[in-house]
Amino acid sequence: QHRLLYLSEPLEEPLHLSGTPTVTIRLASSRTAANLSVWLVSLPWDDGKKSKITDNIITRGWADPQNQDSLKDSSPLTPGKYRTLTFELQPDDQIIAKGQQLAWMIFSSDQDHTLWPRPGTELTIDLEASSLTLPIVGGKGSLAFALDKVVASDPAPSSSGE
Repeated sequence: QHRLLYLSEPLEEPLHLSGTPTVTIRLASSRTAANLSVWLVSLPWDDGKKSKITDNIITRGWADPQNQDSLKDSSPLTPGKYRTLTFELQPDDQIIAKGQQLAWMIFSSDQDHTLWPRPGTELTIDLEASSLTLPIVGGKGSLAFALDKVVASDPAPSSSGE
């Protein structure tokens, strides 16, 4: 509730992530200040007593759109005007098990790691201009194998130079 969630297909094979994911998000806020939180998780969610935080949360990161250019100088948001943020999530190295799904969550305030502004800030995300880059060991081919998908390659140049 109150977040965007994007899911992969269930993994047909284990997938090894190692490194620092990067996100680019183009957003507009309904207010002059907002928080932005991003989590990469694996599903289905296991909230049993024996589960560890790493059983579901792969990595996460936070950004303050007002401070995208400087940590000490804020630039208030103009309500309704889009701003693009690019930032890194926490580095991680883990193998996601066969059968799990990767999920990218985008939301405002993370109750554990961000300030709690008064409720009601609405973020609008430009999906076409937003992306998540994952550090997959083996690259696109490994992702395609884990998802049991064919990865399109660049077409070979034609002999006529077209």
